[in-house]
Amino acid sequence: MRARMLMAVCAVAVAVPAMADVLEMERDNILRGLTRQQVAGHRQLCVTGAMQPVVDRERSAGFRRLSTGAYCVTVLTRAGRDSTLRYVTLKTRQATPAVSFDTGFVSGYLKREALPSDAPPMAPLLPVADRCLAQSEPNTRLCSSVGYVLGARAARGELVPLS
Repeated sequence: MRARMLMAVCAVAVAVPAMADVLEMERDNILRGLTRQQVAGHRQLCVTGAMQPVVDRERSAGFRRLSTGAYCVTVLTRAGRDSTLRYVTLKTRQATPAVSFDTGFVSGYLKREALPSDAPPMAPLLPVADRCLAQSEPNTRLCSSVGYVLGARAARGELVPLS
């Protein structure tokens, strides 16, 4: 009985770091493993709001995934590193929350302006990014502002936190 308990505790102790490793592997694959065409395809999913259902489906199947915001910020960061980060124009030309977020990110990344010392770090902004990219944040100006800060941080080499 005691041996089983010890094995269970050890299994949990090993699994917890492994979960963070899964997120780090996903982030690193986006940053280094995808082709430019794959990055462009993933970005299209982000800017159209189609990434959220993908993340929801995989999480409901039991997979550990980056949040939609963390995933899309990483995709945008990779596009920036590849020098392929440009403003997108959708056929509808509608200013959706996801488009506003994307536009803000591109502005922040390309301008590379210094942020004020009281600018929030990435972690508390990611839930807002999640809402924007899921098309559920009604304030498109907020989406643009959050995208801008995350883009400026990404341009300075910051990566999304893994949690």
